[in-house]
Amino acid sequence: MNGIPAEFEQFHWMVDMVQNVDVGLIVLDKDFNIHLWNGFMTHHSGKQSHDVMGKSLFDVFPEIDGAWFKAKSKPVFDLGTRSFVIWRQRPYLFRCRNVRPITQQSEFMYQNVTLNPMRSTTGEIKSMFLAVEDVTSEALAELANI
Repeated sequence: MNGIPAEFEQFHWMVDMVQNVDVGLIVLDKDFNIHLWNGFMTHHSGKQSHDVMGKSLFDVFPEIDGAWFKAKSKPVFDLGTRSFVIWRQRPYLFRCRNVRPITQQSEFMYQNVTLNPMRSTTGEIKSMFLAVEDVTSEALAELANI
């Protein structure tokens, strides 16, 4: 492979995928400090990764109810199970602009968010990653039929 070690090439692929996947990816530690902020989140939130890395989620997004989100996160850290925030319960976790304002009449992006445990090599859960999915089209279609 052109003299480049396979492990390095695979690492490069992973970084490229994380930055360019059409899903928001965020890594939080147990203190809710941000350790990863991918390109989707930069594009949709308008917040650059260098401005959020190492900061508390609640400082960057003060509109998130800390007590509620910590309760949502408890099963992730304590039991190693996933937790979910679906748009029907709460339209969004992160107030992001709707990137298709002409074709979709919504001032914000509806989201489904999955909170996933991240295990260390020893099996301990010290972090979680959030997968943020834009479900604006589906939400607006469902709301139009109500």
